[in-house]
Amino acid sequence: MNTVAKLTQKQIEKLAVEIRTFLLEHDMWVDTQIYFNGKCFDTHDKETGEFYYNDLEHLVVRENENPRKYFENVAEDHILSMAFEGSVCHMLWYGTNPGIKKKFDKIFEKRGLYYEFGDHWNFTCYYIGE
Repeated sequence: MNTVAKLTQKQIEKLAVEIRTFLLEHDMWVDTQIYFNGKCFDTHDKETGEFYYNDLEHLVVRENENPRKYFENVAEDHILSMAFEGSVCHMLWYGTNPGIKKKFDKIFEKRGLYYEFGDHWNFTCYYIGE
């Protein structure tokens, strides 16, 4: 029997906002996408072609987005997935900034989540204990 408490869509959106805020605070909101609830937070505005790196004034949100369109390894019961390059990739995959990574990981752990890499540039979330 599965006893893992599932996050609501509102809780998942709060998670996505917290991740984006964390990355902005650490000047790491560059070439990153966060997929959740059929939405995507992005640093690239596809309509204008502009990139908004570490820019609080231009927070791009796209509707009707599915991470499976961009990468293969996405949890069947999708919670949240990310794609990233640059400093986020270096932190998560190559181990730079271990202190910041530890804080980043706590964002997920406090919600009963962990993430698993599909490639070195993306991950998807699962509930701990599933």
